[in-house]
Amino acid sequence: MIRTLALLVSGLTLTTCLHTEAQQEVQPIEMGTLPMEVDESSGLAAASVTSLWTLNDHGGKAEIYEIDIRGELVRTVKLIGVEPEDMEDMAQDEQGNLYLADTGNNKQKRDRLSIYKLNVADITGDSVRPEVIEFVLPDDGLNSECHYDFEAMTWSRNKLYIFSKDRCDEKDNSLMLYSLPDAAGLHTADFIGEFFWEDPDLNIKITSADIGVDGRKLALLSNDALHFFFAYKKDEFFDGAYRYFPLKKSRKEALIHMTECDLYISEESSKGKKGRLWKLNLCNINWKD
Repeated sequence: MIRTLALLVSGLTLTTCLHTEAQQEVQPIEMGTLPMEVDESSGLAAASVTSLWTLNDHGGKAEIYEIDIRGELVRTVKLIGVEPEDMEDMAQDEQGNLYLADTGNNKQKRDRLSIYKLNVADITGDSVRPEVIEFVLPDDGLNSECHYDFEAMTWSRNKLYIFSKDRCDEKDNSLMLYSLPDAAGLHTADFIGEFFWEDPDLNIKITSADIGVDGRKLALLSNDALHFFFAYKKDEFFDGAYRYFPLKKSRKEALIHMTECDLYISEESSKGKKGRLWKLNLCNINWKD
């Protein structure tokens, strides 16, 4: 597979081409099914060493859910004062803050997108009132022909990073990366870079993002693959090594590094079947070429 990389550096766009082949197909372990309250799990974050936060996407209630690592519901927390339109991914920082990306825009009807910020310590009983981070995109912004829908987000060094879900031709296989401050208010996101998969056999739509616990590895999820970027500097995620691991195709929508080795993946329900929760041991993967 060939990948083409475009990075914005000091106002200039740099493009390079690298060759990398898909690695072995990885086999996550099924940990359990998700509860009926979570029929469209679209984001994951760590709640404790044995539990996760998750949320539903488009049409879901203004709620987040704590589930254990077998998928059983632990508690439901209501979000006060917000009316999510299409929540997608989740992220978290080192101070106990959760970030909920209300950034779905698949019909291109929104002129600004939102992220809800809350601290777990502020949850009282079964509710919490989050702060609101709003943002617009530079230049053509949400009027872009292809990159106006965002399902993947992660946090690093006081910034939130959002990755577009390509809405162009099936074989376009590209994504845009933007960043914005993790503080409440209205921001114009900064364009960081663009990534291309130049392989006509692929149909890559990124649904989730997370940086590993050591801060050295970025994982992106699509319905049928994991994409890892590492050996990068600061937020130049695409300017480093890349590995692509095929997965059995399903409606995979969220991932989270729980430990250096344990990566959890959730999927939406489909055709009357409950969504499932998976675990992959990254320490068993062959990272070599």
